[in-house]
Amino acid sequence: MAIDVFVSVGRPATDSQERFVSQIEARLRASGFNPRTVGRNAFSSQQPLRFIAELMKECKGSVIIAFERVHIESGLERRGSKEEAALSNQCLPTVWNQIEAAMAYVQHHPLLVICENGLRSEGLIETGYDWYVQWVGLDESSLSTSQFNGTFDDWCRRVTTRAGEVDTDGAASVRPEDVSLGQILAAMTMKQAWSLAAAVLTFLAGVASASFWIGQRVG
Repeated sequence: MAIDVFVSVGRPATDSQERFVSQIEARLRASGFNPRTVGRNAFSSQQPLRFIAELMKECKGSVIIAFERVHIESGLERRGSKEEAALSNQCLPTVWNQIEAAMAYVQHHPLLVICENGLRSEGLIETGYDWYVQWVGLDESSLSTSQFNGTFDDWCRRVTTRAGEVDTDGAASVRPEDVSLGQILAAMTMKQAWSLAAAVLTFLAGVASASFWIGQRVG
């Protein structure tokens, strides 16, 4: 069965962006993964952040695909301050790349971060964090270099290992017959424990009444 992985990517605005995303999705599927992207192949009536969080819990790794969403021909950074600086020809990705990368990191997902050449390097698509940022051109040849192949294969191994260790709800390796009564009781809340005790007492009382009635009839 294919392993679900979360893919953070903005809605493609150009043919080259769509082709690039489709090529990565095809590469993932060929490697035994099922890419899940909000608004692309996963949909919900819930609020976006809630749905993203739930979807990520079903996934074992995340891919961040960052490409140009906003282009700033000229502007100012920290306008009006002593640190004011001019901006020229700056390209920014969708802010959802930053949000979803942070959420994936919190859930301990192995991260594969792929960024278009020329993007402004900041936040979670900046080098120096717990993952490697790959800067590529939006063409198929970028996905066949030894560097990309090596990084992709390493990410695949880490996701596959994580999928083997932990199920979606963290209980893949636990069989019901292996769980002791003590473990079940320890996992219960006080309300659940009292409910169980009440049910057991009710059952025992019923057994006692039935035994008494049978004894009376036999006698």
